[in-house]
Amino acid sequence: MKVHEAIVKVREDVGAVRKDGRNTQQNFNFRGVDAVVNAVSAAMSKHGVMVFPSKVEHRDASKQLSGGKVATAPVLIVDYTFIGPEGDQFVAQVPAESFDLGDKATAKAMSVAYRTCLLQVFTLPTDDSDPDADTYERAQRPQPQQQGTDWAAALVNAKGNLERLTALRHTAKHAGAPDHYMGAVEASIQEATPIEGVLANA
Repeated sequence: MKVHEAIVKVREDVGAVRKDGRNTQQNFNFRGVDAVVNAVSAAMSKHGVMVFPSKVEHRDASKQLSGGKVATAPVLIVDYTFIGPEGDQFVAQVPAESFDLGDKATAKAMSVAYRTCLLQVFTLPTDDSDPDADTYERAQRPQPQQQGTDWAAALVNAKGNLERLTALRHTAKHAGAPDHYMGAVEASIQEATPIEGVLANA
C-alpha cells in the first residue's frame, strides 16, 4: 500500500477531532496537539504511516504585550516527512508561530505546526462552523475632527496688512469661503492698497 493510500485509510478510521480544550483566560475552545495526536496515532500505526520533522526554519521575533512585557514570538516553517508502509514518502510544509514569556515559545510553535500538519494532511473534519457563517467588520479608527477656520478672526488679524490680506484672499477662495466674506476681504484689500501719485498741495 502506497503512502497516499495509507493516508486515506487513516482518515477513514479517525473521523472528526473536536475542540475539547478550554482556555479560561481568553474564554475560547481549542483543539490541542494531544487531542489530534491521540486521534490519529492508533490509525497511523495500524496502516504503517510514520511522520517526523525533517527540516525546521526558525526566525526569532518578539511581541509587545498590553501589560508592557515583551514575549518571545518565533516564526517557524517546518517540513514533515510522511513515510508509508512500502517506504515511499512525501513532504508537507507548515508555517507556525507562538509567543511565550518564558522559554517555551519554540516548543509551542512546534506543537502548533505538528497539529496543523496532521489536520491538513489527513484532512480531518473538525465539526467547526464554516468561517463564512460569521462576518466581522474591522474597527475604523476615529478620524480627528477638523476645526473650521475662524474667517472673521483671520480678517481682523489681517486688517491693514496688504500682504496678509492677499494671502487670506487666496486661502479663503480655495477653502470655499462664502461670497459675502470674499467681498469683505476685497474691500479690506482696497482699503490697504496705497494710492498711487502725489496729492497736490492746496
